[in-house]
Amino acid sequence: MRVQLRNRRVLRIAVVVLVLGLIGLLPTTAGQDPAGLSAKVAAVLLKFPAESAAGRDAAAAELLALGPEGLQSVCRRLAAPGEDDDSLARFALDAAAVYAARPGAESERLMFSREILKVLALPRETEVKAFLLGELQLAGKGEVVRPVGALLAAARLAGPAARVLAAVRNPEAERALIQALGSVPKGAALSVVQALGDMRSVAAVKSLLTLASGRDADLSRAAVAALANIGDPAARLLLEKSIVTASSFERAQGASLYLLFARRLSESGKGEMAARICRDFIANYSLPGESQVRAAALDLLAGIQGPSVLDVLLEAAESADPAFRKKALDLTMAIPGESVTSRLMEKAAQSGSDIQADIIALLGRRGDKSALPAVRERLKSEDKAVRLAAVSAAARLGGAGILDELWPLMATDDEDQARAVRDALSGFPTEQVVPRAAAMLSEAPPAARAALIELLAERRARAHSGLVLAQAGSENEIVRKAALAALETLARGEDVPRIIELVLSSSAAPETTLLQNALVAAANGSPDPERRADTVLAALEKAPVTKWGDLIRPLARIGGAKALAFVAATLADPDPPVRAAALYALSNWADASALDELFKAARSAADRRTRYMALQGIARLAGGPGLSDERKLAALKSALEITAENDEKNVVVGAFGGVRSPESLRLLAGFIDAPVTQLRAAQAVLRAVLPSPGVAGMTGFETARILKKALLVIDNDYDRDQAEAYARKLLFQEGFSFLFNAKDLSGWKGLVADPPQRAKMAPAVLKKAQVEADALMRAHWKVVEGGLVFDGKGHSLCTARDYGDFEMFVDWKIEPKGDSGIYLRGSPQVQIWDLIQSPDGSGGLYNNKINPSKPLVRTDRQVGEWNTLYIRMVGDRVTVELNGVVVTDNVVMENYWERDKPIYPTGQIELQAHSTPLYFRNIYMREIGR
Repeated sequence: MRVQLRNRRVLRIAVVVLVLGLIGLLPTTAGQDPAGLSAKVAAVLLKFPAESAAGRDAAAAELLALGPEGLQSVCRRLAAPGEDDDSLARFALDAAAVYAARPGAESERLMFSREILKVLALPRETEVKAFLLGELQLAGKGEVVRPVGALLAAARLAGPAARVLAAVRNPEAERALIQALGSVPKGAALSVVQALGDMRSVAAVKSLLTLASGRDADLSRAAVAALANIGDPAARLLLEKSIVTASSFERAQGASLYLLFARRLSESGKGEMAARICRDFIANYSLPGESQVRAAALDLLAGIQGPSVLDVLLEAAESADPAFRKKALDLTMAIPGESVTSRLMEKAAQSGSDIQADIIALLGRRGDKSALPAVRERLKSEDKAVRLAAVSAAARLGGAGILDELWPLMATDDEDQARAVRDALSGFPTEQVVPRAAAMLSEAPPAARAALIELLAERRARAHSGLVLAQAGSENEIVRKAALAALETLARGEDVPRIIELVLSSSAAPETTLLQNALVAAANGSPDPERRADTVLAALEKAPVTKWGDLIRPLARIGGAKALAFVAATLADPDPPVRAAALYALSNWADASALDELFKAARSAADRRTRYMALQGIARLAGGPGLSDERKLAALKSALEITAENDEKNVVVGAFGGVRSPESLRLLAGFIDAPVTQLRAAQAVLRAVLPSPGVAGMTGFETARILKKALLVIDNDYDRDQAEAYARKLLFQEGFSFLFNAKDLSGWKGLVADPPQRAKMAPAVLKKAQVEADALMRAHWKVVEGGLVFDGKGHSLCTARDYGDFEMFVDWKIEPKGDSGIYLRGSPQVQIWDLIQSPDGSGGLYNNKINPSKPLVRTDRQVGEWNTLYIRMVGDRVTVELNGVVVTDNVVMENYWERDKPIYPTGQIELQAHSTPLYFRNIYMREIGR
């Protein structure tokens, strides 16, 4: 949805400039533009695409109210792909077609249809005509048949024209399609055949049978498909033959068509013929891989015959093919009644174990309690599959009354059976299962004990945590692991001493981790945060030093002042493993109370590892929740002063992403300039700026500028796209709009001479020159994957309109020896080039003679990488930032063309062509009022 809204916004803003510009170019005499029709049409177009169906219909009604002239005006805005941005016109016509076709609007529908037909009669691009035919498919009726039928002979329009006639679906349209079969080229004939099939034209069957038997393989296949869709009995032998003589690959395709034919027969009242076809499929399609075809035929047969299909289904239930058997049994669900249940039980009694198990499971799903006695009997079955199916079915059918028969089945060491009973018991209320599960736990076999423990954990039966705790020391691995995993959910405060004992006796790391999780859960159950660690701290006094680490690490998640003091003091312990555990706990402390101790540890660290882990803990706590932005910033700034290595600095820089404030962003922008921190800083900018679930994103122009700077470093395509979209949103909120819409060259033109020469040209001469320049421009400037690409030939690309004071962003990239620039108000230039050609760098006002021309600092990225320019021009003064760094600071721009005059007050923006390939993207403009 976010992408759709972004695209809508893009379309609106891109077209506002274009459409309003066009208004000034259109004739405005009374005879050509009555009552300002162009302006009215433009105003309506800007309402598309609408945010809702109601908004769409309202805008469509407004367009239709402008009458035939309004519709023609919109149609004139249609263009072939790549020539212009006509998206709003297409949105509008599509909405008008849907709205005009509503019931009770015949006059509007007819008016819309006739105006579209007028345009179709004109010499227009094929793609435009295909689009208009699509609109007639929505709104056209009998009035379109003759003119649209004439288009069937045009190979590239035959498809959309045939679809229009198929949608009209009247006898005249049907005749037009049938008559076209013998006269149109093959490509068009294929479209006509498909349309006749879609119409289910019985009148076309004879002609289609001829084509189906013909020598042209493509037409033959299309005709067979159409005949299948029509469903006329006359085609049965042909369709049947096509399967019998088909290869194994074509056999599957032919089966799909023959089944479609059978469905159409059934829909037209020829159910018995359709049923015979289905039965043939069931009997004959038994090769490996064909169960899907048989199942589809069985499904169709069930739909045709209803309850009388039961015998066929029961026979199919004996199949050795599990998928086909399952389909047959599933279809019996649609046939209710105890008599059906009785037949199923009879079938189960006569069948082998696999089939019997499937039927028993089905009986549970059917919910017919008359099956309960039979299901109960299978609870005692010696066959495992049958017995397990009965467990599930009995639980469904018997309710609480079956519990006494299910519990004995839990007393098993078969893991599958224990799980099946556990799953069945999961459907019963807690009070019916937990007491009995607890009572049974101690004496049950291992597989059953594991299942019972899982059941208690699922029900959060903390009152029975002691029973589970007792199993945590079991010698059976399955039982022990189940108990250890369950303790994190079930453990209570009184269990802490026993859990500590288990921690101290544990020798397997994975089990120790589970016990530590249980210890944290149990200790944190205490209502007094400062007492939660008491038992652990007391145990540490008596525990062997070799086990201290296992008890110290959980203290990070238990917390409390006494625990923190103990861990901080233990950092000086002479035993290295103990110190390591204390450092781990301190750096992973649960709340900001550890910050002071972490700073002490970082500042006094005698080794790199200690300092790094302490800084890591500071960064985590200062970059997370629980502190004000002011405290976070203060902590992170202090941490930066401690850093000595690049990895330490990156840890702290990354934490600034957890501080959503302008000051944090400004700091991060500086870190983007340093190679060793730029990636982490850019990632932190995205984290701080972009919205996340429940948190609004940062806003404002400065935020957008820093985000654009970060984008140069982000190498993940998804992250970069998300960030660029958000930067665009922020810029639009600040009044920027697209100068380049990332789709086509709308709003741009080719270069005609320089400003003084253009001013001297007569209007007719200028117009002719502009046409030639535009043709040259389109030959060498292309839109590729949302960017502008210049092939190194031809001339500069210019905005179609002039600008005065403005701000703009533009991303650019060059190749080795590349050379370009941004002309401001038609004058050169903010320089762009390869550093090999000029070590001074890009972004200077290269053509200045009196005022500064070189950039203040070189901030170009490597050739082949993207750069971002921000340009602000007010009056004759220009400020330029390259990659977020000021390189030209409020410098007067001189008039290159007429040195004795100041820079022109208005003029076009130009992307300079200089005989080298160039790349531009993400061009945004905001005009500054004077």
